[in-house]
Amino acid sequence: MKTYDLYGLTHNDLEGARMLVERALGIRFVPHESSFIGDYYLFETAGEESFKLRSNVDPLDGEPAELDFPDIGVLLYVDGTERAKELEHRLITNIPGLRLLRRRQL
Repeated sequence: MKTYDLYGLTHNDLEGARMLVERALGIRFVPHESSFIGDYYLFETAGEESFKLRSNVDPLDGEPAELDFPDIGVLLYVDGTERAKELEHRLITNIPGLRLLRRRQL
């Protein structure tokens, strides 16, 4: 079963969050730019699993990208994973202030 998680940090330091997530998971993000979501970082595995790190500000209107979480500064999307519990443990244990905001299983 594939799991789609959303994590959040209250601070607004995207670069600092990138370094913390990379260290916690042993990955290297690739920087990207988008007129729809602004600057973000992406890491994709050979399978369907991917990690996207971005600011919780919509560059088009300045509103939170995730309206249910206006107090969150940085968002981490973990998509298509089959190891959600393992990743959750590694992230929560190694990144102070990171919290799981939403989990969906398909």
